This record gives sequence, C-alpha cells and structure tokens, in this order.
Amino acid sequence: MKASPDQAETPLFQKVRRFWIPALITVSVACNQTAPEAEEQYAMPFALEVGGPIPYAEIADNVRHDTMLIQVTFALPDHHYMMVASNIEEDFEGLRLYYYTLGPDSSANSVAVSSPAYDSWTMLPTLFADPRDSSRHIVLANLGERNSWGQKVLVLSSGYRDLGFLDVALPERIQEEDTAYVKLKNIAPHARCFPEHDGLRFEFACDSVYLYDDLRGGLDLTLPASSVHYTWDAGRGITLWVNGEARRPVPEAS
Repeated sequence: MKASPDQAETPLFQKVRRFWIPALITVSVACNQTAPEAEEQYAMPFALEVGGPIPYAEIADNVRHDTMLIQVTFALPDHHYMMVASNIEEDFEGLRLYYYTLGPDSSANSVAVSSPAYDSWTMLPTLFADPRDSSRHIVLANLGERNSWGQKVLVLSSGYRDLGFLDVALPERIQEEDTAYVKLKNIAPHARCFPEHDGLRFEFACDSVYLYDDLRGGLDLTLPASSVHYTWDAGRGITLWVNGEARRPVPEAS
C-alpha cells in the first residue's frame, strides 16, 4: 500500500525541508565564488517526493584524519554526516558507510558503521525516509565496479541494520561509433520506498530495469520497470516480485 500525499509531511521530511534547501543555497553561493564549472557536482538530480529519495547535499571532506580514504561525504539533518570511506591501508573488507557528528577538533564522533562492501569499488548511498518510522532512514547503497552490481539495503537509526540485497540495476544503452553496449547504472535515485503491511515495498520510476537473476532460471534480463518490485518484511526478508508473482531463492539442499 503506497503512502498517501498527506503522509509526506512527517517530522523527518520537515527537518529535511528546513535543512537541505538552505544547505543547497549555501553550497551554490560557494561554488559561484570559485569556479562556475564546479556547480554541476552539487546539482540535485531528483526532487523530494513521497516515497522518493532525499537529496542530501554532497560536501567537502570535513573530518581530520590520517588513516581513512574518503570517497564522498553527505550532510544530514541535526548536524550529522555520512561518508563512504575505507582504510588507507587496503584490506579485504574495503568500503563502509560511516554515520557521525563532528567534534570541536574536526574529529569524527562515530554514531554507526555499516557492514563492509568487501571487493566493491563503490558504496554510494541513497537515503529515503523510513515510511514506518520518521526518525529512521532506509539506505540503498550501490555496489559495483565499472557497472552497478545492485543495491545493499539497510536501515539507519542509532546503528546500521542490513535488510538484504536488490539484484537490479538501471540499463542505459550506449552507442560509441560502431559499438553499442548496455551500461548498468545505479538505480537507487529512481527507486521509491513505500510501506507494505508491516514491511517495505520498493518500486522503480523508470522505463526498464536490468534484473541479474529472476529466480526462475533467467539471468541478465531487461524487463519493464512496472513489472518488477521488491518487498521486505521481518519474517521473509527480501522478496522479488515479477508480474505479480513472488519469488525467493530456492534453499540449497543439505
């Protein structure tokens, strides 16, 4: 069941509305004072809507450190921040999401650290208001290398909790001279998160989706986005739905 429009003004949405518009104006002014071409990196690619992502502003690194390699940092409400970072000394676990506040000496006061991305080159987060609890976020973290591998799903409150994985990407057809190929991109900005009974429902506001495994023997399929969605609940975890049919991985024989 989708949220109705009158559910949009939750306390979290009100905080976001107060926060990200002034933050975006501040960032835009700073860009104008430096180089005009720098404005593009702060552009918000999607608008705030019911079920849609929250366009938190990307900011410059703000943590004093000598052991971390930071990919990107976002400013969140109530003086909290989220960054994607790994240890400077490369290890197998790789990237994590760090949720923190700043100390007076620009040190990070850690609130929560996610599970690792392991051998993924990216862990780019897209955040949504949790439709069941406005004090929490739902995070879709895009994993992959040159192409998206899909989305790690987490709940963020006082800590990160893994919910599962969405085995889906956004297909984009690329034509380069005599060569045509499909680029698999981060689908999270096109995702929409709604309440579903006691759980969550993820839909996709785009023309088509790339499904890595349809759980019926089909691999690497491009399907209409309207035919695919996911649900999550505490009892069954993540369930893929294709044309109204629920699909879950077949348990391995013991």
